[in-house]
Amino acid sequence: MKAKTLLIAAAALAAGVISSQAQTPVYSQNIVGYVNSTIPGNNALTLIANPLLGPSGTNGATQVLTGLAGGENLFLWNNHGYYVYSFQGVGVGTGLGFPSDWTDLNGGAAGAIPGDVYDSVNQVYWAPAPQLNQGVAAFIQNGGNTLTNTYVGTVVLQNTNTPVAIPGNNALTLVSSTVPIADNIESTNFNLPFVGGENVFVWNNHGYYAYSFQGAGVGTGLGFPSDYTDLNGGAAGAIPGDVYDSVNQVYWTQPLVIGVATGFFVQNGGSTLSWKQNLVIQ
Repeated sequence: MKAKTLLIAAAALAAGVISSQAQTPVYSQNIVGYVNSTIPGNNALTLIANPLLGPSGTNGATQVLTGLAGGENLFLWNNHGYYVYSFQGVGVGTGLGFPSDWTDLNGGAAGAIPGDVYDSVNQVYWAPAPQLNQGVAAFIQNGGNTLTNTYVGTVVLQNTNTPVAIPGNNALTLVSSTVPIADNIESTNFNLPFVGGENVFVWNNHGYYAYSFQGAGVGTGLGFPSDYTDLNGGAAGAIPGDVYDSVNQVYWTQPLVIGVATGFFVQNGGSTLSWKQNLVIQ
């Protein structure tokens, strides 16, 4: 399938706390909000991530992706490849007594989703409901018109108790910020635990821009825009805005900004890393 071989959405965040009680202000510790995210059509592949804890603490794809019309495919990375789900419409599968409204496009073959259930009448495999938890990302393929999905839920300000694991041994991990922010990946808001040598692959709607982290302060200490070099600098697939370093013969990239409700691949050649975030609101 072409989509598998190809394998960030534009978003705007509005979040706030609303509270009142008689003449004495009372403030909630919970911040609720929403994020509008565009999902292009024409079978485009878009890398998405759930930036909020869903209603009632759920992160089921059907509850999170309320803008879907039916027919969209969801690709969830399983550390070796993708589990491929197809959305049949709200209530279609569950109305028939199956566990979700998503079918498994590889049901009955290699790469099948664990726990899928065969529907002999419609000759499809219904999959367990896919989950879009904070810290992970997924690809969505929309064969229809452009959609706008509105994520609604609670802002998770910190994940210190449930950090995002980034395995080592050159494993590829598809991750996202657990905090709904758009920022430079080197910022304290992202707080990535990189030590140097990690590669980051950012989807550009056609392929990937490949960044390599050289260590905190390495590139910026030399006067370059960031501490990331471009693995394809000077060749096809180069990252726009690269700056050539003739002394070290590498291309330094512009600051890598990751948008809200999107993700990126990390290739970590070292030991497993634990990614903790704690967003401080001023």
